[in-house]
Amino acid sequence: MEVSLAGWSINRRFRNQENPLSLLDYPQLSRDEFGINAVELNSPFFTYEDPDAPAQSAISDAYIHELRLRADDAGVRLLSIAVDGHGNLSALDENEREQAVQNHKKWFGICQKLGCNAFRANSGGSHGTDATEEEIGQCIKSFRQLATIGENTDIRVMMENHGGVSVSPANIVTVMDAVDSPYCRVLADFLNWRPTDDKVENLRVVAPYAWATHAKFLSFDANGESNEIDCKSVMQIFKEAGYNNPFGIEYEGQTDDHTGVIKSKALIERYAY
Repeated sequence: MEVSLAGWSINRRFRNQENPLSLLDYPQLSRDEFGINAVELNSPFFTYEDPDAPAQSAISDAYIHELRLRADDAGVRLLSIAVDGHGNLSALDENEREQAVQNHKKWFGICQKLGCNAFRANSGGSHGTDATEEEIGQCIKSFRQLATIGENTDIRVMMENHGGVSVSPANIVTVMDAVDSPYCRVLADFLNWRPTDDKVENLRVVAPYAWATHAKFLSFDANGESNEIDCKSVMQIFKEAGYNNPFGIEYEGQTDDHTGVIKSKALIERYAY
């Protein structure tokens, strides 16, 4: 079993106004500070040719080449990219939905150049309320289009439980079954569920579709266990589902991110299989 690091775990460093961490330096940091040799990237931390319009903007080949070179030199694998801010893939307005699909297409080529095998596209849809059948239908249409490109590029598009249509495991399974492609998979986040949901049972539902995970923790008790979720049960669920890809740490607690990542890593490794 392998542990990887999601860049959002240290998002405060990337967003530091005075001395922001460069994405180019992230692979080496992951290896040196945490002993983690596989990482997930985040689209907001890339350098865009038009930083005022990242959804439509290109990213220079020179920048992508340098990022790949830095990762290779550090001995760190670039696994995937979590894409944000590229449009509503469940928009009821067809022009808006199609524009969102177009905005996401550039990530297939970027993933190929970086050696990533997947990227996360947000489902879109209403936030704060249950998604409508119409939104779910639009979401299926978008992910089917993206999965078709994935089949031709060997890059997977992933849906994370991240609000909107993806707020419920039932909606996620509906989309996965409708698209019915090995290039449309799930990025299963341990905690991104509605407050009243049974997080462990939700993960049991989506685990068979998972290509990647966000092993998210916010805080830990005196024994190093998560205060938010039973990590042992979750790991057993993924084992039974046949999941063999890395478990990606995504620490989102309010305390020091270094300590949070280290504690997250220790907890996952405690229940390694």
